[in-house]
Amino acid sequence: MRSITKRQAAPLAAAAFVVLTLTGCTGPVADGEAAEPSASVGSTPSPTPTSDARTDEQQLPLPVDEIADWAKTAVPRSSDTTGMGTLSGWLSQHTSAHQTSQFSSLPAGTYQAQVACRGAGTITVTAGPIDSASSGDPVTCDNSTIAFDVTVEQPGVSVTMDLAGDPTIYALSLERTA
Repeated sequence: MRSITKRQAAPLAAAAFVVLTLTGCTGPVADGEAAEPSASVGSTPSPTPTSDARTDEQQLPLPVDEIADWAKTAVPRSSDTTGMGTLSGWLSQHTSAHQTSQFSSLPAGTYQAQVACRGAGTITVTAGPIDSASSGDPVTCDNSTIAFDVTVEQPGVSVTMDLAGDPTIYALSLERTA
């Protein structure tokens, strides 16, 4: 039988650990009980909303499945301009009170942003270059629709939304103007 060195054994041990873990094999647990697999192969079930998130959803001014349709009319876009399309959803303290979206494929230039929000909360929006400070003052949306300009000198736009207060729906669009 051929022996192996410690240097050769380390990669083999790591590979064996990965194979055993991915197939659901784990070491014994205290008192001889079987261990639960630490990783699984295949699809992962989506998380079940907490009761707090369900309560937040009930406070929204529209059912969740109607937000996308509302967004199309709340922040309409011209069909012949460069932009990101329409981003919509809802924010709450129990789901996500802070959201950052980056649109790295948008070319440098000036964009008109529109944000609409409905609900009892206030959403503060900042927009600007990716990986840099916002190029303008924050915009506060309080059950309203607001348009503002965003200028980026390099490709890519980052938009951050922060919620204060109760669950609120939002719609956001960016269209290139120059």
